[in-house]
Amino acid sequence: MKKIKMFMGAVLCMNLLTLSGCDRVVQSAVVEEKDQTEQKNEEKKETVQKTVAEQVEAPETYQTTIQADLRSADREDKETPMKFTLTADAPVKVPDVDAICLKKVKRLAIPEEEQNKIKDTFGKGQPMQEENDENEQAGTYTVDGLTYRYSYVQSEQVSDVEELGFQIAKFSFDDCGDMTLASSEKKEREERFQNYIKAGSGQISEKEAKEKVSGLVSGAWEIFESSSKELSEGSTTLEKDDFIFERMIDGVPVNYVREISLPVNEQALEWENEDGTLHEGQPEGWENEVLTMDFCSGTLQSFLHRNPIEASNASDERLFLLPFDEVKDIFEKTITLQVMTEDKNRMISVDGGSHYRYPSIDAQSAEITITKVQLGYMCMPDSEGSDTEAVLIPVWDFYGIWTSKEPEYEYGNGEDGPVMGDVTMDDAGVPLLTIDARDGSVIQRIQAGWAASMGSKDIK
Repeated sequence: MKKIKMFMGAVLCMNLLTLSGCDRVVQSAVVEEKDQTEQKNEEKKETVQKTVAEQVEAPETYQTTIQADLRSADREDKETPMKFTLTADAPVKVPDVDAICLKKVKRLAIPEEEQNKIKDTFGKGQPMQEENDENEQAGTYTVDGLTYRYSYVQSEQVSDVEELGFQIAKFSFDDCGDMTLASSEKKEREERFQNYIKAGSGQISEKEAKEKVSGLVSGAWEIFESSSKELSEGSTTLEKDDFIFERMIDGVPVNYVREISLPVNEQALEWENEDGTLHEGQPEGWENEVLTMDFCSGTLQSFLHRNPIEASNASDERLFLLPFDEVKDIFEKTITLQVMTEDKNRMISVDGGSHYRYPSIDAQSAEITITKVQLGYMCMPDSEGSDTEAVLIPVWDFYGIWTSKEPEYEYGNGEDGPVMGDVTMDDAGVPLLTIDARDGSVIQRIQAGWAASMGSKDIK
């Protein structure tokens, strides 16, 4: 019996060794199979295209603080630096699309259908009293006790309509704030406010504004910026709502830009010979498309559509876009240099207000605030340099506002020349810096001319 037990023990031991050996082989096989599966999954992931948001890996909010003492040989006070501060706690807007591709774009005339819709919608069937001047065709409508001016501007070469407006005839007086008006103008303003309220429906929401635009202007539109404020005259107070729109092309915005704040193209300026002969400037390119609507107590105050465009595919190839981290590094390394070098063709600020995108180079101090960072399209000349066609490229625009203490004129202060004063630029849609989203080149946006690339991402 003892021999049998020993024999069975030996057999069991051999079986355990054998099983143990098989177990090692099986485990080895399983591990190998898992490695192959993971490799295939990785290969599959590489073939899956990233969305634009995944490609640029941008945060929801851009935050930074930059402080510096800025010096320049061009400053009046070469010894004392400008105390410069830049802060950002701004939303980062990235299109919710799978890809961004190059687009061709061409200028269009405002179609007659849109012109008729504007007149029918805002004129409410009232007759137009026509008036002509040298540069534009215009007329007036009286609607709900309010006098509107309908106007359109035609291009120089052909009769195409390139700008269309429908505005309260004296709408600039509505927003005059503390500006002194004659008693008759104040009375008109208060009556106009009362008529706004009678004809209106109260505050206009962004949704309502978008619905109105989509029914009037072809294409897809999104609101770039909206704002509300109270206007008062006498005992009457109302709410004013302003909307700035930007065209969407395949889900990507054509970034809105307030062009009047940009530096002027020197080629577009008039110049004079030594003998006094005046030469006209030679602008090139074209201004960006503009679509705005303003309402007072829900009643239209102003509508403007200018320089419409039409886009088509230049290529189906999805563009490579730099990660946002690289883009913001370029911005932070470049912005101080831009502030200290862009001071050409600039007039001095007046009464605390400025429309320039940067403070004066002679400012004692400047505080810039980034309000929004947006990835979208901008217009660039095509390879043939056409003045009617261009391409849309992807860019990052860093929008912002600023305050500074700088030389300015203050009317009525008894001073003959400029004094140091507090100056503010708080207009919507002013890009403090534009960066090519493909390679990090800094792009110089200008008025009356094509934007130009100023350098690569290899900024030291």
